[in-house]
Amino acid sequence: MFTAYQFQIKLLGSPTPVWRRFIIPAETNFKRLHDAIQLVMWWEDSHLAKFEDDLRNPTFRFVLNPEEVYEHKDRLAYLKAQSKLSEFETNLLERFKQVTVRDMKNVKLPSIIESDQTLYYTYDYGDDWQHELILEKVIADYPHPHPMVTEWEGETPFEDIGGMTGNIHLQEILNDPNHPQHEEMIELGKEVEPYEVDRINFLLKEYVTVKRVK
Repeated sequence: MFTAYQFQIKLLGSPTPVWRRFIIPAETNFKRLHDAIQLVMWWEDSHLAKFEDDLRNPTFRFVLNPEEVYEHKDRLAYLKAQSKLSEFETNLLERFKQVTVRDMKNVKLPSIIESDQTLYYTYDYGDDWQHELILEKVIADYPHPHPMVTEWEGETPFEDIGGMTGNIHLQEILNDPNHPQHEEMIELGKEVEPYEVDRINFLLKEYVTVKRVK
C-alpha cells in the first residue's frame, strides 16, 4: 500500500468546465507529477511547464527545463554585483530574490504539498495554459504504484491555437455552421483524440509508475 495524494486539477479561464480528479502516490517528485498531469489533462507534453505557489507573486517555481534554474541564478548574481541599480533594476532584483527556482525532479512532493495545498501549473509559456491544482485529501492505503484518474469533465483544448483566447474563438467557429472556417475546423477537430479515461489510466500505469523513494 502507498500513501497517496488526491488532487483536483482545473484549467483556468475556460468558458466551460475542464477538470480532472486524480490520485498519485506521494513518494515521488514534481517531474513525475508533471508527467502524470500531461496524461491526466491529455496534453501533448511538447512545451515547457512550471509549478508555482502563486501566479502573480510566487515564492517558488519548479521548472521542467534546468536551464531556467541557471538563468535565474545568473540574472540574480548579475544584479547583485552592480554597484548602482535603476529603479526598474532594483524592483527586478527584489522579484528575483523573492523566488526560489528549482528543477522539478529535485523536489519531492511531501516537502511541499501538505503545507501548500493549492498550487498552479502552467503548461506552454506561449499559449499559457494555467491550471489550479488542489490537494483534496491524503490517502493512507492507496493500492497502486501509479496515478489514476477517478473523475473528469470537459475536453482539453487544442494545442498551439493561441491559448484560451484562441480556444474560445475556435469554439465560436465550431458552434457556428455559417462561419467560413466551420468545415475546416470540424476536419481539424477529427485529428484530436477525445478524452478516454480507461485509456489514460492504462497509459498512466504503463508510463508513470512511481517507485517508492528510499
